[in-house]
Amino acid sequence: MSLSFPAVDAFFSANRPFFLADVFPPSTLERAEIAAASELPIFISGEPGVVKESLARLIAASSERKNAPFVKIRCDRLAPRRVGTLFSTRSNDDERISALYAKPANRETSALYDDESDAAVELDGDWAEAVGDGVLYWAEVDALPARAQRRLATLLSANAASFRSILGSSRPFVDAARDGAFVPEFEAILTAFPIFLPSLAARRAEIATLLSPFLRDAARRLGVSPLVPTERDLATASKIHFRDNFRDLRRYCEIATLTDAFPKTLPAADAPSERAETDEKRKAAPKNRRAETDETPPTKENFPTLDAAAKAHVVAALRLTGGIVEGPSGAAALLAINPHTLRARMRKLGLDWAKIRDESR
Repeated sequence: MSLSFPAVDAFFSANRPFFLADVFPPSTLERAEIAAASELPIFISGEPGVVKESLARLIAASSERKNAPFVKIRCDRLAPRRVGTLFSTRSNDDERISALYAKPANRETSALYDDESDAAVELDGDWAEAVGDGVLYWAEVDALPARAQRRLATLLSANAASFRSILGSSRPFVDAARDGAFVPEFEAILTAFPIFLPSLAARRAEIATLLSPFLRDAARRLGVSPLVPTERDLATASKIHFRDNFRDLRRYCEIATLTDAFPKTLPAADAPSERAETDEKRKAAPKNRRAETDETPPTKENFPTLDAAAKAHVVAALRLTGGIVEGPSGAAALLAINPHTLRARMRKLGLDWAKIRDESR
């Protein structure tokens, strides 16, 4: 089987219009071809912006399920009550009686059963109806709580689903596993067929090759002739830190096409006027909050609950760190807690991390 590269506009939104063959390393394409021919759950990991979803779509488009639906679940944006609707159990008296006799003594060898009951685990009706016999892409799957991970592991281990699962995470598997992000039975699923997508920082030697499709795309969208980089331009581009990987590379090529020159640094995403306005708001905000506190001291009527105070404290840390959770400059380090613990607390407090991150940039 060979990979089926779809037309650019067929699969990508406005912020990702490039050819898959020009983006992924040859080794990744080889593994994707093997993955497309199998039915194993695939685990794709890599930094934000390395187009994990694009690879998942390529695998789906090159498999026998290419004409079936491709459904994406953002696990990190599911409200707690929504997580509870992902799975359901199926059982009746006859099935439960049969299960008592049919279930092996070793639970690990029969993942057909939920860890909390003897009922078979199924995908919830709404999700099952949407995906049918297609491909379900679980984005940021490390955000799923332990119970949901166990149920998903049960479902996938039993080979009882009519659909195929591809799982993705922006966290390196080793880091996530070390932080306890995955339950043991789910780790076994993730290590069956892993694919790691390297960041652009690890592919600096390939920048010259990667620039071409993005420059052609920028010229096509802007209605001008493609910019041809010199050796000096390529050397300049190879030194740029593309924090958001291909999203930043696309923006960099658009700036170069508009200005007819390759910038030595990547400007902030906001326009100057918008950035100035944001800076003014940020400067004014602390003063306004202090003035408000001075004028309305805490009373029994307006005293915040512990959860409200914790929520405000976490939000403040996220805003100070630009919405970054992990790493030495992230909110978890600032709060002196484990990143996995912070994510769990954010879910419990109902915080929309993505929204706070976008507002902080």
